[in-house]
Amino acid sequence: MEPLVFPLRSCFVAVPLTGDALAHFLSVQDALKPWSEILRFQKRETPHLTLQFWKEILEIEYTQLLKQVPTIAGKAEPFTLRIAGVDAFRSRGLANVLFLDVPFSEPLARLKKLCPWPSIGPFHPHVTIARIRHPQRFVTEEKRIMKAIVNTSFTMEVDQLTLYATVGEQNQTPLLTFPLGGVS
Repeated sequence: MEPLVFPLRSCFVAVPLTGDALAHFLSVQDALKPWSEILRFQKRETPHLTLQFWKEILEIEYTQLLKQVPTIAGKAEPFTLRIAGVDAFRSRGLANVLFLDVPFSEPLARLKKLCPWPSIGPFHPHVTIARIRHPQRFVTEEKRIMKAIVNTSFTMEVDQLTLYATVGEQNQTPLLTFPLGGVS
């Protein structure tokens, strides 16, 4: 990995998809390949559920994160999270992000509450599948797209937090992983 250059861009703390959940995520993306001209897929190597995002952080803030994230992880116990369907975020009536929906989860709410950082807006837990490059074309294909991934439902094990950032030109580079509850 390249050395970190500060300010660090697009830094975030997230729950990575691993194991069976990663396999399910990849199968959803594979089912959407016929629409790859209108979708820009989330990196297959790093699907995640973001807990906190910073557009950029300074070195002193990064040093604080290195203390805070393991403390948060140590206070949380591993749990299972349900993924229940696919939905889209919309802007001005047009879909712009396709995501896996995460229904309310008490353990996830407790994990988020352990995060000491202020939130810009309400927490809407989700796992991005793809950004929609051509919202107008998506409108004409939406029924077919959603039919291709209907009944998407699975569980994911939440047993670690990962700190990601843009390093060099690589977005979503995993920097450090912290097991929940001190589990390794």
